[in-house]
Amino acid sequence: MLFESFLAASAFIGFTGAYRAHMVAKPKLRASSPNWGRYQRRSSRSAPIFDRPFYLLFLFLPFVTLILTVLARPGEHTFASGISSETVISGRQWSYTVPFAVRNKATIEKLIQCESRGMNISRPDDDGIMSDGILQFHRGPTDGMAGGTWEDFSRASGIMGSPKNPADAIRMTDWAISHGFGPRWTCWRLQNLSPGS
Repeated sequence: MLFESFLAASAFIGFTGAYRAHMVAKPKLRASSPNWGRYQRRSSRSAPIFDRPFYLLFLFLPFVTLILTVLARPGEHTFASGISSETVISGRQWSYTVPFAVRNKATIEKLIQCESRGMNISRPDDDGIMSDGILQFHRGPTDGMAGGTWEDFSRASGIMGSPKNPADAIRMTDWAISHGFGPRWTCWRLQNLSPGS
């Protein structure tokens, strides 16, 4: 496509060169000819006015074609970026695919395996506090999200959603680990985890 456009532009440039050569070539008129003065006045005025814009236009055409060719392919970049940002979090007999990059993938997989074995459940934790989701976020004192771990992290990170949604829970945990909150999970301490472990 680009090569064909370049060939077309080159052909136009060749045409303008031939046109220019035609305009420059003057017929052999005798000074005594009645058209001599009129031809001389017309050719000296018309050649520079019409010749230069066409010549510049056809020189500029390949660059315009190149720019349009590059800009006309947004789908390829979107498709490529969509693939690279998807992450699969998995363990023994469970797997979750999230539509974003996860920095602490291995650590989160170990946390999920220890906290819930990959099951998206709500149950009392070892300390008796009700916890939700694959990463077992503690509820608050009134058995709701208010005052619980999820609300604390959400206020600090700006991440919304629910701990019962695996993608939201993974995104929030990734943020928490990156900001030093990993020890808030019991399994973090039991397994002696660290970011990137």
